[in-house]
Order: sequence, then C-alpha cells, then structure tokens
Amino acid sequence: MLVLDAGIGPGTMSATILREEKDVTVVGLDASTVLLRAARERLEPYGDRVYFVQGTFEALPFRDDCFQRLVSAYAFRDARNRPLAIGEFHRVSAAKGIFSIVDLGKPENRIKRALISIHVRYLVPLISGLSKSRAIDGNPWRAIFPTYQALGSNRELVSNLSTCFNSIEIAEFALGGLIVIFATKGESDAISKFRCHAVSAAAPDSMTFNES
Repeated sequence: MLVLDAGIGPGTMSATILREEKDVTVVGLDASTVLLRAARERLEPYGDRVYFVQGTFEALPFRDDCFQRLVSAYAFRDARNRPLAIGEFHRVSAAKGIFSIVDLGKPENRIKRALISIHVRYLVPLISGLSKSRAIDGNPWRAIFPTYQALGSNRELVSNLSTCFNSIEIAEFALGGLIVIFATKGESDAISKFRCHAVSAAAPDSMTFNES
C-alpha cells in the first residue's frame, strides 16, 4: 500500500506508520529542505520503504489516483490555498482512498477558541522546543500561531473537504482545539471531480516543486 505523508516534517508520523504497518511504502512530502533532511535522518533505518519529495500541497508532483492512504499531521493548516490543496489531495487519492488530517482545530465557540489560542501561542512553542529534533535549528513551532490565526473553523474545513470527498468524519478533542478527520474518496465521483476542477480553475497559479 502506498501512503502519502503530506507535510512529513521531521518524520514523526511516518516513523509510526512504518513501524506499525509492515506492508506500506511511504512517500514523504514537504516544502522545507531542512525538514526533509531531518526526516531522512530519522527514517534511514527503513531504507527503500520511504521516499522523500520536496513540494507543496497546491501542486502535488504525483499522478492521479496513486495513493491508497494520505495523511497530514499538523501540516494541512500551512496550505496557502486550502481549497486548491484539497482538490490536489482528491486528485492523487485512489478510489476508496482515505485522506486523514490530524491538526489543530478552531471551534465555533469564542471562549473555547480564545483558550486554544493562548495554548497555541505560548505553551506549544515552549513544550515543542524542549522536545524538538537536534537536526532542526531554532524553534520552528513559534511559527504555528500565525498559521492558526489564518485557519478557518472546523466547520469550514469540513465544508471545504465535502466539495471533493464523498464522506467526511470528524472527531474533536480538547475543546475542539484538536481535530482528527477522515475524508474518503468514492469509487465513482464524477461530480466531485467536476467541483474540484472548478475550484482549481478559480484558484491562483500553484507553486513549484523539486524532487529531493
């Protein structure tokens, strides 16, 4: 089974997948060469079961319908154009493929949202900085809060995913500040493809990518 780890970062999620699932091959994608190097170092013991590609969510450098599973752990919120990125994930997902998102969430309730914002702005960089990989200089987790500010609500994300994917399941934890989403692509989804194509046509040009 071919799995895309979109926003592989230092390779934490891929390491878990490769350790737990012996029959999978992972393709790790990230826009950052620094994080790709960190992931390559962490995942070196897995040899040819994992490959690394530099690229962006809005212009995935893969053919149509090629991944049975796609996962984005604490990375999807970094997409510069989320509707276009969703269209790309749908395009590269095989029929019955599942796109899983684990990320920070933004609930509708203003009080909950304020509490989560404090946590993301101050506590996450502190805790993450203490446990970060030695292969990464500085503390990139300080950049999380600006991306959280730009994030749409949990409801908006589900609505965007529904434009392309046939079935959406969401679980909210920690007052809605942590979300787990499973979006499934149907076997026959001509209507969804049409919607995604319309979104892509209306979106700005995609960013470029290079293989690493």
